[in-house]
Amino acid sequence: MKKDKGAMLMDRLAGGDERAMAELVDRWQKPICAYICRFLGCHGEDAEDLAQEVFLRVWRQRHRWKARTKFSTWLFTIVANLCRNRQRDAGRRPQLLAVQSESCRDSALAVEAGPGRDPHALAEAAELGRHVRRAVAELPPRQREAFLLRRFAGLSYREIADILGVSPQAVDSLLVRARRFLVEKTQDSVSDGVQRGERR
Repeated sequence: MKKDKGAMLMDRLAGGDERAMAELVDRWQKPICAYICRFLGCHGEDAEDLAQEVFLRVWRQRHRWKARTKFSTWLFTIVANLCRNRQRDAGRRPQLLAVQSESCRDSALAVEAGPGRDPHALAEAAELGRHVRRAVAELPPRQREAFLLRRFAGLSYREIADILGVSPQAVDSLLVRARRFLVEKTQDSVSDGVQRGERR
């Protein structure tokens, strides 16, 4: 199996090259924090704390590393397990956050103001982003995990299947249902917003 960059960095780390750890953190901290924020509904600082726990586990396991799977699969198995444990211990579902740090920002939903940008369009886009985050928080746990692993980690169906312990076909089904739910919820929210605007 051809090694990916993450696996090569882990090989270097296992061999004593501590600079590889800094490269791993630089490459993976942002997607890990974004995943944690959406999974747990926690603030950026909390997500960064849990991400540090992820990297601590990577460091501790460096000498036992074997490239049996893709590095991203191995890494996000650690992330997903820590998130599940934290959620179980807290006994709560993810909450929608009003404020997000840069580490939790979804670049695909981020709205940037600038010259020539319509303030009304910016406000609508920001509102849509809030509706999407709320809908993601309402997804059933398995669908939410599959969606977040695909959306924020960029993992393949095979990798997601390995992390969740299901078949790639089951992952496809989870993602189809998750996307259908998100479309329905955001359409309902947008429709409600339009109706409220018309009543003003």
